[in-house]
Amino acid sequence: MIGDIPRRNARLYRNRTAVIDGGVRLDFFQLNSRINRLANAILGLGLKKGDKVAVLNHNCYQYIELYFAAARAGTPIVPLNFRLSGKELSFIIHDSEARLLFTGKNYLPVIEKIWDELKDLRHIVCIDANLPGTENYEQIIEMASDAEPGDNIEEDDVAILGYTGGTTGLPKGVLTTHRNLISSCYNCAVEMNLYPGATYLNAPPLFHAGDAMGMFAFSFVGATNVIMNSFSPEEILRNIQQHRVTHPLLVPAMMLFILQYPGAEKFDLSSLETVLYGTAPMPVEPLKNAMRLFGCGFCQVYGATETFVPISMLKPEDHVLEGSGEDFRKMSSAGREVIGVRVKIVDNHGNEVKEGETGEIVVKGNNVMKGYWKRPDLTAEALKDGWYHTGDMGRMDELKYIYIVDRKKDMIISGGENIYPKEIEDVLFRHPAVADAAVIGVPDDTWGEAVKALVIKKDGIDVSEDELIEFCKGRLASYKKPKSVEFVSEFPRSTAGKVIKQELREKYWKGRDRKV
Repeated sequence: MIGDIPRRNARLYRNRTAVIDGGVRLDFFQLNSRINRLANAILGLGLKKGDKVAVLNHNCYQYIELYFAAARAGTPIVPLNFRLSGKELSFIIHDSEARLLFTGKNYLPVIEKIWDELKDLRHIVCIDANLPGTENYEQIIEMASDAEPGDNIEEDDVAILGYTGGTTGLPKGVLTTHRNLISSCYNCAVEMNLYPGATYLNAPPLFHAGDAMGMFAFSFVGATNVIMNSFSPEEILRNIQQHRVTHPLLVPAMMLFILQYPGAEKFDLSSLETVLYGTAPMPVEPLKNAMRLFGCGFCQVYGATETFVPISMLKPEDHVLEGSGEDFRKMSSAGREVIGVRVKIVDNHGNEVKEGETGEIVVKGNNVMKGYWKRPDLTAEALKDGWYHTGDMGRMDELKYIYIVDRKKDMIISGGENIYPKEIEDVLFRHPAVADAAVIGVPDDTWGEAVKALVIKKDGIDVSEDELIEFCKGRLASYKKPKSVEFVSEFPRSTAGKVIKQELREKYWKGRDRKV
């Protein structure tokens, strides 16, 4: 079970540093004791096994405590994206039926605005302040027992209810069990040769499955977690130098910012063993520049929230600065399936295609989710004959390297964030000047993809690009708003009347091997 991870580390590595967050250092014994107290505090607030615990905050050591304590209490955790708008947060908190919310003081104002909509919520615990109308995090820990909570957790119990976007415009909850998560921990530990004494840098937000998976995997082997509360190139470099980080997780956009940072080469990065990266493809030339700067191995991880991330890995030995065209071709792949996971490429009928042919990437393994929360229709669509259908289109070569070439659905990945066009289109349609709209992802050298809106205006009503972007900004999380708007007179459509987005994207992606 997930709760066994801190328990084991407290027995084997009692005085070794478990977590570093600024000036806060906790050893494994202290961390396990606090996790026990927090789990008992959650149950002491009236929650029972199966009740949901939502968390809204930036990265902090308390976030790690909450992941483990919620699992130990049997109360699935609902990590919330702090970039979401009040309306979006309201939907997820309500849909998850969360009974308890842990939040930082900076996020309380948005919660206060939507409080009347949160019918199931019974308690709010403020993580970093003592404020009226909320419980205080440290106080509930101090008052609770540090004894192990009752051991009534099963492998198939849900541990994490993580929300991911949906093509319908509404997020869907992914049911990740203890078995799913522990399977992924084993897969990562074996594939990446993780060991006690390694130091992992949590740079991306912990509400993302990717960083959470990294935190769990390194905790699994008794490694140290270094927490970053916010992102800047200097902070990443300083943390690597100061804490002798061996394994940071970076999204490609972070690496590009670091490459542009003046004086990056002056930091001592000699402790690095492997830079982990993922969420979006990394162009080969910037990747080679990053390899030169960091001077260590690189490992790309391809995965999904539904698989609690690892599906395939492109290993350090596949990352080269000098070599043949074949060597560099591999660097544009997503690597090969990880141990414990089976991957195949199928056509629309579920039949495996031949080597080199494009089809949908499907996955089987103990890491694959239990299903979608309250959505049997979507579960049946995604899980067919024991295989999870990723919605990613790819091909596999004779050496079983996986090349992602497009997405079956319209999802855009920008700076590691999943963005679903229909949600943005729905907002655009609310503007009085918009007759029709189609949102696509276009190439962006920094973010991987940028959101572009193609708009047909109503006759007699004018609107500017800036006006539409500002209109979306007030109704969506900032990263979802279009970066550009182009006005067109018509859209290419299928015989069924649907906009053919592949044709819309074609001119922007022309000359590129990949369409993501």
